Amino acid sequence: MSRDASGARSLGVENANVYVLGLDRDLDAEMRVERLVLEHQTKLARYVRRFVADSELALDIVQDVFFAAYRLLRTEPARPLTAGWLYKTATNRAITHLRRAKRRGETQPLDNVGTAFRTDETSATSLDLQHALSALGSEQLACVLLTSYAGYSSAEAALILGTSADAVRQRVCRAMRAMRKTLGEPAC
Repeated sequence: MSRDASGARSLGVENANVYVLGLDRDLDAEMRVERLVLEHQTKLARYVRRFVADSELALDIVQDVFFAAYRLLRTEPARPLTAGWLYKTATNRAITHLRRAKRRGETQPLDNVGTAFRTDETSATSLDLQHALSALGSEQLACVLLTSYAGYSSAEAALILGTSADAVRQRVCRAMRAMRKTLGEPAC
């Protein structure tokens, strides 16, 4: 393992951009999770909010993710955690919530959609984009958010989602086609 400029350890796998998070054997599980929260909570909450379109729910899901990390580190103190683990866990929990809400027939009223986003996300263009994203299936949405929003490559997103890089690229392509149709833009 090698360290980058921030002190994070590279796993030495195919992709050098995968880092071990919160790995400092001198710290207990609580301190390691606190470090993870400080480094990733905001970005992870924004990522999850794009799935569930509810700020409070997104924060609850992210809190559950960090609690799961804490439980994991309490039982396996030497276990390394990657950003991919955080995103995969958050993605799975968000998808689970969406599936449960769909089974229960829950929907969010259209007049509440804009309130889940920051002020700079409430422009007409941004709301149209949020509407187009909400029309995507959960797998397509996860691929688009991981590659376009969180900045992961197709290979990294594939590792997080447990699929192939080709499948990620196909889902992103289909999602972009569907979003263009929803937004009324001509196909390329």
